[in-house]
Amino acid sequence: MAGSEGPEAPLEPRQYEQTLMRIGRRLEALGQLLVQDPARVVGKGAEFDSSVTGKRPVEIDLNDLKQLFDAAEPKNIGQLLSEYHAALARAKAGG
Repeated sequence: MAGSEGPEAPLEPRQYEQTLMRIGRRLEALGQLLVQDPARVVGKGAEFDSSVTGKRPVEIDLNDLKQLFDAAEPKNIGQLLSEYHAALARAKAGG
């Protein structure tokens, strides 16, 4: 049924909040790794020296992160925030 009814129905504010919180936790965890032990972090697919990173470095998927911020992606953070604010405005106007 996906795509057969036109544009997706807007989400409720709580659904946006949950999505944004998951993204925030993911970014926070990456930030903590970069602050606490950047020598263990490598870009997925990039070459690394295991004598520096250890045998099991933390791989970050740069393409996955890029999608969060890429304006061309339909669900980038900016778009999610815009839709979230619109949902809040609808809720405020209706309540």
